[in-house]
Amino acid sequence: MTNNLIEKIGKTVDLKHEVMLSEIQNNLPQIEKLSMNFGKTQSQFMDNMLTTSHPTPIRNIRQILAEINKSVEALKEAYYKNKRKQIEIKKLQRSLKTETDDLEIQLIELEIEEKLTQLDTGKKYVFGAIRKINNYNNQYNLILQALGVDSIDEVDFEKEEEEYHIKKAFEQGLNAARANGGRIDEGNQIYLTQLGINGTVAQLCVQGYLMVEQELLSQKQDITAETQWAFLEEMYQKFKGSATKYAAKKGMSLTTNATLLGYKKIDDYE
Repeated sequence: MTNNLIEKIGKTVDLKHEVMLSEIQNNLPQIEKLSMNFGKTQSQFMDNMLTTSHPTPIRNIRQILAEINKSVEALKEAYYKNKRKQIEIKKLQRSLKTETDDLEIQLIELEIEEKLTQLDTGKKYVFGAIRKINNYNNQYNLILQALGVDSIDEVDFEKEEEEYHIKKAFEQGLNAARANGGRIDEGNQIYLTQLGINGTVAQLCVQGYLMVEQELLSQKQDITAETQWAFLEEMYQKFKGSATKYAAKKGMSLTTNATLLGYKKIDDYE
């Protein structure tokens, strides 16, 4: 489709540009084939490492499901848009059979050609969305496999929430401290307070960990992601239950069990 269009454009330009278009036309099949690899907003690497970047597995599942739902909605929109174009093309083709004015015929043919080109271009993004959804689906299954379960529900999600927020607060606080002379920034101090964690104690924990990193560096030992993960797990073990106590202080509970999907499993939660 594109090659035919390039050929038609070639008839409307001067000789110099016609030669250039000829070179483009020769390369187009390969270019269009390679372009099919990029009919999505970002790579699988970015999807799996940057978009899905939470410190706990069920939070990553939640992110994956959100991304899948977003892509499925985009697929639905593309489907109905393409079906509408196909119907419009049929209507134009029907009009073409009865039209007698030469200029009107040319306009109808041009409109049909334009819509066919749009349908052809849209395939790249539809195929890209399908591959994106399939990747996220595979990552979802891998996380379930790592957890040793077949599925999760809202109770499982709520059960993990305190762990997620404690680890996330310290992860963000640690990143802020590295860029701020060892001090946790105000935003993450507020975050920690909302979790029932004393900010001064959290600051000492972060400073202690940074000292450990400096000691490892002085001994020419590697500092890997596992080193930080171990620190985040230590912080969770140290501060778990803080949110429950803080909620009770406010006269509240962390959840309203009867409103949770899957709440019959609440014995596991409590």
